[in-house]
Amino acid sequence: MGLRNDVGEIEVEHLFTKISIPKEMSLPGIGTNPDKMLLGAASTCYIITLAAMLERSQIEKDGLTMESEGIVDVTNGVITYKRIIHRPEIVLKQGASVRDKNEVQKLAEKAEQSCMISRAIQGNVDIELEVTIKTP
Repeated sequence: MGLRNDVGEIEVEHLFTKISIPKEMSLPGIGTNPDKMLLGAASTCYIITLAAMLERSQIEKDGLTMESEGIVDVTNGVITYKRIIHRPEIVLKQGASVRDKNEVQKLAEKAEQSCMISRAIQGNVDIELEVTIKTP
C-alpha cells in the first residue's frame, strides 16, 4: 500500500483481501477496512464461542445465526468505534423446555464474556447483546 487513496492487500493464513479507506470517507472503498475487520473479529469470535458452549450444554438446536452492527462516532474528524451490537438467533428443537431457553440465554451472555476479542476491546468499545431464542 502506498498513499492514503491507494488499495492494499492483507494476507493472513486463510484470509486474503484487498484493503482501503471506506467509501463513506470519499475514498476507494475497495475490499475491507479496519472497522469491518474489527466487527468481523468480534462477531466471529462471539458466535464460535457461543456455538461451542451450546454444544457442550447438549441442548439441541435447529439453527444458530447472527447479525452484528458496529456503531462509530465521528467528532472533529476523529473516528471512534463506540459500540458493537450482536444479535444472535438460536432456534431450539421442538419441545425445548423453559429451562432449556433460560440456559441458552445464560450461555449467550456468558459467551460474550468469554470471547477473546470482547475481552481485548473491553473498556474501549461497548458490546451489547440482543438475543432471540425461538422454538418451532
